[in-house]
Order: sequence, then structure tokens, then C-alpha cells
Amino acid sequence: MEMIIHSRRDFQSKVFREIIILVVWAIWTHRDEVIFDGVPLSLRRWRSIFKEEFRLIIYRAKPPLKLELDDWLSSFQ
Repeated sequence: MEMIIHSRRDFQSKVFREIIILVVWAIWTHRDEVIFDGVPLSLRRWRSIFKEEFRLIIYRAKPPLKLELDDWLSSFQ
């Protein structure tokens, strides 16, 4: 729990919780692909799912946050 608190403080963003939720959602979605569709386990595929979903969040975000979110996604390797 302490590690999460430190990560949130160090992350310095208003959307920390949303990013964590999206990370877990992307893991769950990829897990379902692996189990039900026979897709091989892949970090690349997980990242692809994460980025697709994050772009949807950017699309729905309020204008002041859009630039911050877009910059963050661009820096996400």
C-alpha cells in the first residue's frame, strides 16, 4: 500500500487512478485474449490494448487535460 502512495505522489498527475485502472483493464483484456482466443502472451499486445484504451480516454477528457494526457501517452514506450 505504501508503494502505491509513493508512486502516486511521484507520478504528479491528476489521472493516476485512471491510469492504474486502465493498466489493470488492459491486463484483463489481454488475459481474456490469451485464454479464450489462443493469442500468445505478449507485452507488445498489452501495450497496444493500453494505448488504444488510453486514446479513448483522451478523446473524452476535458480540454485542459487533453494536452497533458496526450504528452504522457507520447512518452509511454
